[in-house]
Amino acid sequence: MNGLKISFAVIAFVLVQGIGVIWYISKLDSKVDQMYKGFEEENRKDVIENQVKMKLDLENIIAEVGELKRVIKKLKNKDADIQKTNKKIIKQHDRLFDLIEGNSSNNSSYSYGD
Repeated sequence: MNGLKISFAVIAFVLVQGIGVIWYISKLDSKVDQMYKGFEEENRKDVIENQVKMKLDLENIIAEVGELKRVIKKLKNKDADIQKTNKKIIKQHDRLFDLIEGNSSNNSSYSYGD
């Protein structure tokens, strides 16, 4: 009978330890779950914040590209004007060199009394 009481005490002790372990693990699981939910919420906020920043950056880039297009168009127009002016200057130089060399087709109008 004495052996039966020790067995009962051992069984009760093991049972209490088992309940304690289960309680401890459930508390740990609860804390992990709370931390995970907090992490998910923070992560969701960060994702939304990054998406908003990316959208703003994209809008700024689009605006800058539009401005660059306008500047490039102005530069092309200026370049075309410069090319026209250069062609006119080249024609004027050619006429001047022709006059200096005496190759003008209209010699009588530029006579110096020769």
